[in-house]
Amino acid sequence: MQRILHRCIGQKDGYYRLYHAGQLAERQVVAEAPSQLSGLAPASAFGHGAKPGEFQLPMRLTVLKGTHRHFKRLQVTLQSVLREDTSLRSIDEVHSQLKVAGATPEYLQKMIRDYFLNEEQPFPVIEALDVRLLACHNVLLEDLSPAILAEFLENPGLLQRAPDAPSSDLAGEKRRCIEDVWMDMYGDSNLPILKPEAKADALAADDEKTQRRRQTQRRRQLAIERVTMDSAICSWLELQRVHEDAGRAGQGGMQQRLWKSWVPTIANLIADPKSALAKGSGSRSFLKLQTSGLEPELLVVIASQTLLSLLFLPVFRHKDERLQAAQKGLFGQVPFVTAATAVGEAVEAERWHRERTKLRGDKDDKLNSFHKQKHIAAFQSPTRTVQIGAALVDLLLDHAKVSLPEKESEVQDGSPRNGEGPRVVEVQAFQHAMRREGKKQVGILMLHPLIRAQMDEEEHVLSFAQLKHKPMVIPPQPWRPCGKQPQGPYLMQGAEFVRTTSQSSTNLRFYSPTRACQAMDSLGRMPWKINQKILEVMKETQARDLGIADIPTRSDPEVPRMSDEELQDLPERERKELRLKIYNAEKRCRELQSERPTFLLKLQVAEDFRHAEKIYFPHNVDFRGRAYPVPPHLNHIGDDVSRGLLMFAEPKALGPDGLFWLKVNFANLFGKNKISFEERADWVDAQRDWILEVAADPLSPSSVARWSNADDGPWQVLARCFEFAEVWAAESPEEFRSFLPVHMDGSCNGLQHYAGLGRDLEGGKAVNLYPADKPQDVYTVVLQVVKQKVHASAEATPDDDDEEEAAKRQLSQRLIELDVLQRKVVKQTIMTICYGVTTVGAIQQVRGQLEDMVGDKVEAAEIQSLAKYLAQLVLSSIKEVFAQAKLIQNWFDQNTKILNRLQAPASWISPIGLDCVQPYRTPHTVSVRTRRQNVTLKTGESVLLNKSKQRMGLPPNFIHSLDATHMMMVAERCEELNIAFAAVHDSFWTHAADITQLNKIIRECFIELYEQPILAEFYEDLHVHLGGQVPPDLPPQGTLDLNVIRDSRYLFA
Repeated sequence: MQRILHRCIGQKDGYYRLYHAGQLAERQVVAEAPSQLSGLAPASAFGHGAKPGEFQLPMRLTVLKGTHRHFKRLQVTLQSVLREDTSLRSIDEVHSQLKVAGATPEYLQKMIRDYFLNEEQPFPVIEALDVRLLACHNVLLEDLSPAILAEFLENPGLLQRAPDAPSSDLAGEKRRCIEDVWMDMYGDSNLPILKPEAKADALAADDEKTQRRRQTQRRRQLAIERVTMDSAICSWLELQRVHEDAGRAGQGGMQQRLWKSWVPTIANLIADPKSALAKGSGSRSFLKLQTSGLEPELLVVIASQTLLSLLFLPVFRHKDERLQAAQKGLFGQVPFVTAATAVGEAVEAERWHRERTKLRGDKDDKLNSFHKQKHIAAFQSPTRTVQIGAALVDLLLDHAKVSLPEKESEVQDGSPRNGEGPRVVEVQAFQHAMRREGKKQVGILMLHPLIRAQMDEEEHVLSFAQLKHKPMVIPPQPWRPCGKQPQGPYLMQGAEFVRTTSQSSTNLRFYSPTRACQAMDSLGRMPWKINQKILEVMKETQARDLGIADIPTRSDPEVPRMSDEELQDLPERERKELRLKIYNAEKRCRELQSERPTFLLKLQVAEDFRHAEKIYFPHNVDFRGRAYPVPPHLNHIGDDVSRGLLMFAEPKALGPDGLFWLKVNFANLFGKNKISFEERADWVDAQRDWILEVAADPLSPSSVARWSNADDGPWQVLARCFEFAEVWAAESPEEFRSFLPVHMDGSCNGLQHYAGLGRDLEGGKAVNLYPADKPQDVYTVVLQVVKQKVHASAEATPDDDDEEEAAKRQLSQRLIELDVLQRKVVKQTIMTICYGVTTVGAIQQVRGQLEDMVGDKVEAAEIQSLAKYLAQLVLSSIKEVFAQAKLIQNWFDQNTKILNRLQAPASWISPIGLDCVQPYRTPHTVSVRTRRQNVTLKTGESVLLNKSKQRMGLPPNFIHSLDATHMMMVAERCEELNIAFAAVHDSFWTHAADITQLNKIIRECFIELYEQPILAEFYEDLHVHLGGQVPPDLPPQGTLDLNVIRDSRYLFA
């Protein structure tokens, strides 16, 4: 390879300018050069001043300044480098130029440092190395240690993948490659986050400038987002490398033998211009697939990853939905239309990402708006999306096959492999079936059970898991959801400020959601980090397969097996017991199908970020204003496993009362929240001995029995055991710096807001709006009413003529016999009554609790009967206790009936300034014919309302907008006072040292909120919304004095 070495006139320190100039001449030695080790001088090879045809970046990688649009353009450019679609120098060329210049390790380090410090002129060779490392490997140049740089000068393959690098040197020793460098710097993490031992050696370690450190973290965030966005592309390129390297062919692991093995076969079918699939049924969809403009292999990778992710990682909104899915046996199934839509959207997203290059540069701003929208619309056709997705799903159904031993596959036809060994047959990886849902027949997809069993392991589940958003390592960008160029929290990845339909997004153009945006920015800037001790204990728990504290076991429970004839020979009682055992074991197996991959994802995210000094969770809102972290899977709104893995990144000394509140929090996690704060702290002091034992050896049998069965969070309990041990060992507990959040939760918060809204004195007393020596427990109050009704029915005089009363008496007696009239059975229904829980929903909630309590000895049919009866009693009892709240609900209902007649959606402005519009409308649908089945697709919303959802939705949605407003008001106040703050709807978190102050803020903000005439203002707005009709009169206000709330210690307790 030919090179030119030019002396840079006027450059200090004898730097040299080295550049690539097409047909390069032989190296010319300049006699007057002071030294061949003087390095390589800066030059403008990128950006402004670049020659036509030269590689250009839309922004400097060392600065990373620009809008969301500029970062997307940068991603397009980096992907072109990844695909080798550019003229950028290769790693080998960079290495050769460095060697020609006589660069030593010391001068290479100096050049890299100067490259980062010189913001005006880049160093072409160093910049090429930086771009290659980031684009192809997501490695940061400044993370390299001097030792790695010295090794690179001797071995250019060090910064290349193994298939591209020489496998050994002349002595036959294996030479290191980029995978080895990754392990040196980042360990087992999938993200470029330095290990503690690698931080001290990195080039950036001696950088004392805060601004430079921030830029490094900004570059790290860019790399993390690229890892998230490029998963399909990287899988495709990896397959290409494997296929091109004959020496590695057929040597992949189980992961390669399973889903990746069918990629070449299906890709060949797509690439064949004479394919028989281009004719007959489904040909239109197949032709759209062939003309998509994407590589066939990439199409199959996208389809495989998307479909497997849907099958292994179902999304449930809450635990009840998961339990219901388990009961119905729906785990591992996905509707055909859902799969086709998801696959099609993933393909179209990749197409759009590539086509963005047609809208680059200054032309992007000059394009006629109409033409831009027309160009974008080509990627937003739902019909085309489903056709492409359906074609790929059909190909997977027909041609995705896996080899299994014949005795396992239960298939009789097959042929031995090479005439030797056990008989092996090919089976279809995916199966299609029809399932009845109400009056409709729904096509569903599922994975062959034996194939699923082989793939249901950590490395396989995580290989196709597609995490759309991850936590951030820099504070999120401020939200700017309005205007022509909306800005979200990520550098490149998109995120909507309002997670709902287009109506709420459109409303952002007509009003300023400034306060809500600032509150979300404040929540997003809260720094967290991974709790290393809890992570290690979780990994050990999983490795030992202990099956404790919501960590799913690796093995399924044994399902009793017995033939029908053997069952019939058993006595009736034994037969019922055995059937119940079989039912429960099979249900648990189905639950584990969902729990395992969900847990593994949380664990993987924790592993990836375990060495990050700080991580951040950007937040957005739903149409009511309720806040949610954008990254799924691992966040503080998640379950106890997620919360146990997280702690504040910035500690704070406990101070005079921090230890007290840490004890209160610990007691709350054990359900000791119905006694005074002082009694809770005393209870913790009485547990001191076993807390220290748990901290010393958490997985001993005696320790596990102590912490793993905590009512409201065993992993959070264990984290606090570790911290208590440190606090009690400290010389000055007040000076101990605590990392753990302490949370204060509302007392049935929805009913608290109803009581504040209606000035309900009696209801307010039940939910702690009124001062008291001990917390009032609304669940116990309602439970007592339920108990009175059950006992009255059980003891009623029999009436042979009244079958209904006789049935109720029998159910009441059975409830007493099973001893299930407990607080936890009624709690969830009481919590959700103010949010519009239906009778059906209440029955499901009660049934879930009964299954947990007596599911091992009572059959499902009887549990259903008991749940139906008990749920009706709970609902009627709530109406008696909270009559004022029911009046407000009825008033909402009357207004929505009028709004429905006018086809006007319920809408209101929340006190925080959000325009809340209920998005419930009847959908537009279109029927798309695919080769497998007809697909009915929702393509948008009509002007017609879904009247049932509008009516049922207003009471809970209005209350949710108020609890969201209260949370944002508290967040604003904490921001002003520099108090750490995080929230899970009606659960507010801060350092233990600041709980006293937080409690005051909570009460003051609650009073400030309800001093506003909220219902009266809504009443005035209804005059407009109802088109001149007079709305029903407001319900009468109660006698609660809001000022007494200032003295209510247990408002949030």
